[in-house]
Amino acid sequence: MPTTLEPGTLEVIASTPSVLRALTASLPDAIIDARDGEGWSARDIVAHLLDRWPSQRTRVHKMLAEANPIILDEPEVAGLEASGLRERPLAWLLDEFDRARAAEVATFRALTASDLGRPGQHSVAGPITIAELLNHVAYHDLLHVQQIAGTLALVPNAGRGAFGMF
Repeated sequence: MPTTLEPGTLEVIASTPSVLRALTASLPDAIIDARDGEGWSARDIVAHLLDRWPSQRTRVHKMLAEANPIILDEPEVAGLEASGLRERPLAWLLDEFDRARAAEVATFRALTASDLGRPGQHSVAGPITIAELLNHVAYHDLLHVQQIAGTLALVPNAGRGAFGMF
């Protein structure tokens, strides 16, 4: 089980809110609310990332506080629907996500090698370490940054005419 962070993990976690702001903040709602093939808009994805963050940070703190705790899998879509975040303005979502991440990144930067190796038992994935969890958070962030970029591209793509062949 990995007990170290991959290069850039904490930088990705710290910078995701500003990357999302740079991608979306000045765009009109028609683009922000355009849906991809799975029915997700850029606003939905930002709301999802914000909704997942308390659970992700709580898992780290639980693994620091307890010996090999059980980390329960959670229904992400149901959690997002129950949160009410999908209806929030994008600017509010971005501000809240930035605030929430900034409050925790310094704590993660201070983790020792011993801390990063602390284990937990995920109810679906099995044995995990804090390092794996944080590496997963960075991966999850980047996966959704990519999804947002693809979703945003759908609107201008519709107007490319003959350039659609490229």
